Amino acid sequence: MIKTKKIKKNKPIVYDRSKNILLIRKNSVIDKKISFKGKIIVGMDACLWGNIECDEILIGKSTYIKGEVRCRKATVGAKTEFNSIIGDEISIQNGCKGQYVKGKTVIIRKNVEIKSLEAETAYIDGISKLGRIDVKKVVASKSS
Repeated sequence: MIKTKKIKKNKPIVYDRSKNILLIRKNSVIDKKISFKGKIIVGMDACLWGNIECDEILIGKSTYIKGEVRCRKATVGAKTEFNSIIGDEISIQNGCKGQYVKGKTVIIRKNVEIKSLEAETAYIDGISKLGRIDVKKVVASKSS
C-alpha cells in the first residue's frame, strides 16, 4: 500500500499572533461579521458579505464587499466593489465602485465611481465619477 500525505484544506482566515494581523486568503467567501483590534489584509478576489470593524484594512484588487467597513485607515485595491467605507484615512485605487465613503482624508485615483462622498479633505487624481459630494476642501489633479 502506498502512503500519501493527506491534503489539508486551507482555512479562509489566518491569524498571526506575533504581528496582530488577520489575513483573509484570496478567493475566500466570508459571510460573517468581522470585528478585530488590529490590521486586516484581504487577498484579491475575496467576497465579504458581513460588516467589518478594525484599526486598519488593506483590501486586495477585485474584491467584493457587501457590508459596511469601519476603520481608522483603509486602502482599497483596484477594481473593488464596496457598499460603504467609514474611517479617518481612506485611499481608493483605480477602477473601484462604491456607494458611500466617509472620512477625514480621502484619496481617490482615476476611474473611480462613488455615489456619495463625505470628507474634510478629498484628493482626486484623474477623472472619476462622483455623485453627491460633501467636502470641505478638494484638491484635484490630472494624472498622466
